Amino acid sequence: MAKFRRVTLFQNPASGTHGVQAREQVRARLNAISESVEEVTIADGINVGERAVAAIKDGADLIVAAGGDGTVREIATALVGKDAQLAIVPLGTFNNLALSLSIPREPAAACDIIEFGKTRKIDVGVANDNHYFFEASGVGVDAELFPIGEEVKSGRFQNLFRAILLALSRNQIRVELRFDRPVGEAYNSSFRGQSKMNRRRRRFRSASKSVSMRCSFIAVANGPYYGSNFHICPGATVDDGLLSISGFRNFSKLELIRHLWSITGGRYQYHPKLERFEAATVEIVSKKPLAAHVDGVPIGSTPVQFKVLPGALKVIVP
Repeated sequence: MAKFRRVTLFQNPASGTHGVQAREQVRARLNAISESVEEVTIADGINVGERAVAAIKDGADLIVAAGGDGTVREIATALVGKDAQLAIVPLGTFNNLALSLSIPREPAAACDIIEFGKTRKIDVGVANDNHYFFEASGVGVDAELFPIGEEVKSGRFQNLFRAILLALSRNQIRVELRFDRPVGEAYNSSFRGQSKMNRRRRRFRSASKSVSMRCSFIAVANGPYYGSNFHICPGATVDDGLLSISGFRNFSKLELIRHLWSITGGRYQYHPKLERFEAATVEIVSKKPLAAHVDGVPIGSTPVQFKVLPGALKVIVP
């Protein structure tokens, strides 16, 4: 008996290093478990989001994203709040959402998940009620660094030096975080078991719903990873109904570069200057406009409000 009535498969040949054989393998596996498989090859001029919406209207009950984080994001955006399920075959370079969901990188193993896995409703982040994100968003220097990072990922490594110079040229900015709950509740207590409570952290016990700090940037995450597998918000989970907010507070420029390097590739290294909060909504305000992004896509500058949509996306997981 077919597991799915109608499947639409989006294949991105430009993602990662997997070749034609891997894409053929994915197509064959889907044909074995579905009554009907429509394949869309992503190329210039194709609006992936519109094609995904059209597939749902045509009755697709499963949309498969065989590609990298960009491909997954475009398709997932079309599926927010819909009954159709998303399956991920991570063929990209970093595959952050797949990593957060423990979906293996090998195409055959990812197809096993589609055939034998289960449906999990995960949260979706949204900025200014208009821009969805599935990994993380950010305010500050990382919003400026992201486009350079994409160029480096594409092989233009000469831009790595430009990224370092940009990071070193930016000073810390005072920002205000406005939560939907008291600061003391939003502050994540997990750090208290890792280092002694000091005066700097005692002020986060406040009953006020806002707090200000000087920082290099603020990351607002749906899951623990973004960018080049930066473990940006340790402990963040994609289905707890909360956003994880990391403030890189009082980092020197050299400390910031060292820390970002230390958490690449999915590694986790606790830093005593990293402040973390959890909330369903947070608004970030600054006197000087700061660049903002969602999953690496620029969305303008502060002020910006982030909130979570609990269980808004159905995904096939192990």
